[in-house]
Amino acid sequence: MSNKPKIIVAGMCDTKFTEMKFVAEEVRKAGGEVKILNCGCGVPCDWPDISLQEVLDVIGEKQENVFKYPRSTAVKTVGESGAKKIMQMYEAGEVDGIISWAGSMGTTTVTYLMRALPFGVPKIMMTDMASSDVRQWLGNKDIYIMNPTAEQGINIVTRKMVANAAAAIVAMAKVGEVKAAENKPLMAITAYGTTTQTVNRCSDYFTRKGWDTITIHQVGPGATMEDLIRSGQITAILDLTTGELTNNMYHSLYRTPDTWTGERVTAASDMGIPQIVTPGGCDQAACGPLSLLSQEYLDDFKTGKRRPYRDTGLPYIHNEGVTIMYPTLDEIKELSHYYAEKMNTAKGPSVFIIPMQGWSAYDQPAEKASLERGWAAGNGDAPQWLPDEQEPRFSKRSTVMRKILENEFDAGKENLDLLIADLNIVEPEFADLCCRIMDDMLSGKWKKGMYRDLSYVIA
Repeated sequence: MSNKPKIIVAGMCDTKFTEMKFVAEEVRKAGGEVKILNCGCGVPCDWPDISLQEVLDVIGEKQENVFKYPRSTAVKTVGESGAKKIMQMYEAGEVDGIISWAGSMGTTTVTYLMRALPFGVPKIMMTDMASSDVRQWLGNKDIYIMNPTAEQGINIVTRKMVANAAAAIVAMAKVGEVKAAENKPLMAITAYGTTTQTVNRCSDYFTRKGWDTITIHQVGPGATMEDLIRSGQITAILDLTTGELTNNMYHSLYRTPDTWTGERVTAASDMGIPQIVTPGGCDQAACGPLSLLSQEYLDDFKTGKRRPYRDTGLPYIHNEGVTIMYPTLDEIKELSHYYAEKMNTAKGPSVFIIPMQGWSAYDQPAEKASLERGWAAGNGDAPQWLPDEQEPRFSKRSTVMRKILENEFDAGKENLDLLIADLNIVEPEFADLCCRIMDDMLSGKWKKGMYRDLSYVIA
């Protein structure tokens, strides 16, 4: 029996047969055992190791029918069937890695297969489309991108690129499964730059306690985190930054991927692992460059529906790639209903904390901004503080959310609690509160109603 890593070379064998054979040969030279899998949906091919018909047999479809479909339908059919086929092969021990070389249609098709494979299985997507928007192909999976500089053609440039990719996929496949050091439990912590102070303080605390921590930036990878939770790889979560929920509202570049079928703030509840959730970062939405913002939203800043940055009549430009939108109070209400719906399904110990004095370094009065609170003193650019009329030290967003959650959280669930904290999320006391709660959860000491004796816990 061969000890060589089993590598699948997948692609459209009907149009890229020369390129497919070349990739396969380079993988063999690098030390891999190769099978070529055909995803071509134009004309029959009899030379690949795994024919299109074998791929389609998984769903009971005939290739003759697929050849007659509109191109988009054919690609979707082959991609979905290929995803099932590759998982059958993986479960049979026939896949240690997968590599492709394709243009837009081939990459669209093959990445169905790549996204189906578990995290950690090497996946290399070679495409000359690498400089375009690749979110649809990557989804939330660990797919490596290489730019071969051309869609096809074997020449002095592409030979080297393909050889590099082939060597990479074989080398990655040889690594095998990586065991967690000393079987440490893994805690996920979600982050923005504007919640960093609390994220770092919590991460340091649990690292000292002997945990591995994984910090996940909330610009799309929240989908990955949810799937990792469902796979059993994450033991507990400090969901300090759920800002992707507002990104999703605006169909932002930094939303969870359209190829993902899950929902944020659901996996921990379903799996019953300890979780702490806050609206961290939901005072804002990270959108793409200003040039990509819809006219509808731009008009909102001119009409006063949305608060502009200073007197520009425009949103705040965080950097060239990120424009900051601020949700309306109606959108905060919508968000609050969402939290209540998802948290009410929790099976394990779950606490939702509302920091009444703001949800990020943006969400604080300009006079309080400091390096310690996540913003340069005197900057005043980013903070978009919206005080409550009755209690000016509280955020209006927090007041709105508190009213809804107090009314809609299931009061009969002993594993679910709502805490109202008289703090900003970037204050050290807030981080310490989260660490204390999670410590109690992990040790089995946590009970609903704890922490009400703390001076900064209102309810």
